Amino acid sequence: MFAQGDKEIRKEAMAIAAELSQEESAIIVFLCTDFVKGYPVTGEVKELFEILSKRNLLRLDLLSELLYQIRRLDILKKMKVDLMRLENNLRAGEGYVSSYRQLLVNISEDLSQEDLRSVLFLLSCQIPKGRLETVKTFLDLVVELEKCGKIDENNLAVVEECLTNIRRIDLKRKISKHKQMRECIRRSDAYQNVIPVSVPQQECGHVEQPWLSTVQPVITTRLLRQCAPSNCPRLPGEPNVTELSSPVPESAQATVPRTSYVVQQVAVGTHENRLEAYKMQSNPFGLCLIIDCIGTDADLLKETFEALHFNVLLHLYVELNEMEKILKETSEQNDLAALDCFVCCIISRGTQDCILAVDGNEPGLPFKQIQHYFKGQQCRSLVGKPRLFFVQDFLRAAANGELELPSAQSNGDLIQVDGNHCEELVPQEADVLWCCCQVSQSLLHQAPQQPSSFMRTLSEYLRKYQHKSDLISILTEVNRKTMLRNEQLNQLQATPLILQHTLRKQLIFP
Repeated sequence: MFAQGDKEIRKEAMAIAAELSQEESAIIVFLCTDFVKGYPVTGEVKELFEILSKRNLLRLDLLSELLYQIRRLDILKKMKVDLMRLENNLRAGEGYVSSYRQLLVNISEDLSQEDLRSVLFLLSCQIPKGRLETVKTFLDLVVELEKCGKIDENNLAVVEECLTNIRRIDLKRKISKHKQMRECIRRSDAYQNVIPVSVPQQECGHVEQPWLSTVQPVITTRLLRQCAPSNCPRLPGEPNVTELSSPVPESAQATVPRTSYVVQQVAVGTHENRLEAYKMQSNPFGLCLIIDCIGTDADLLKETFEALHFNVLLHLYVELNEMEKILKETSEQNDLAALDCFVCCIISRGTQDCILAVDGNEPGLPFKQIQHYFKGQQCRSLVGKPRLFFVQDFLRAAANGELELPSAQSNGDLIQVDGNHCEELVPQEADVLWCCCQVSQSLLHQAPQQPSSFMRTLSEYLRKYQHKSDLISILTEVNRKTMLRNEQLNQLQATPLILQHTLRKQLIFP
């Protein structure tokens, strides 16, 4: 993200605007409609660039993508843009412009003058008479239809019917293909990897036995293996290592758990087939929201994520209704579109599946609701980007004095995946990671005003292995270290560190 006063990017943008025709300018304004909602733009590209600059959305990679969409390769060549890299990024779905807007631009370009006159005649009845004078092109028509609520990215029935009436079935097929691709993406993203971590057996009241820190990927459907094979576990038997190395795919031996989760230590080593990584090129890399209702971890986390080149929003000692407001307002920030990553850190008292904030009263704010604010239609600016949640949940004691811990729950019928039975989980949207450490609130009395073991370890390893290792490999080591530290604090109850993710790529902090 570029600052509003960045003279270099503004100068570059104005130079680009001077070389564009009126028609090219109108197309670029249309492609950027989703970025300037609430700002009236007359079709002048310089006006668009000014608005993007004010909203900190004016970026060199966005300009490059827009020029590529209107096929001004001559300008891209002057800018010395790596065209092959740009094309690869767009094919990987890392562009800014929605496929919906690209589709409509493609349809517009394929309409002949006679087709355009027919379309304008057929659809003019859908638009108030006072606005018809401004409609000169197909894209003008689309904008007016959107204002009237006649079409949107999920509803193009009016346009499809019109194309059928003018016998442009070829263009109607483009819309059909677009809808099929959206449905395919929606289905392929509907999976969840779950990585539960075991706890020392003596903490659970069992006979003391040697134990291993664990990571267990749970694969939900065959579709995951077809669409995202890099997330599937490899064959067991690889050697264990004690130090993290360069970014590599995770590997583990999957088993079928009953009441405990015990598998072999994750093997981290080099591998020639490396996973594709999430883009981390924005400046700053992302936004980190910290909500500390205890007052122990805020400073440490702020320092850590600022060192990782994140903007940090910090809130201390918030009530439950205030926390919900903060989460909702943060998810609606317009400048999220210019960032490559989002992080949310929450430290609070809670129950096994809810945050209680400073109120301390049930039912609290469910974990699922916290994630929901930043998923899918609720936060379109972050779709396709990693959203990371790190939660320190201090569990209160139940009425009988026992610690409220997550119980073994069935996530659905067992399904067959490559010969192994795995529990079927509720599908979640992709690119979300949830890491939650649940310990007794009695630890707050043992180490008052000290950062929690989990957040301290997380901060330590994020900074230690920045540039060197992917996030999942780092969290594997955080799992092990956190367990050891909790044990040293004489924590008698089980303290599971729960890690759930639907990441489709490696995440490496540059």
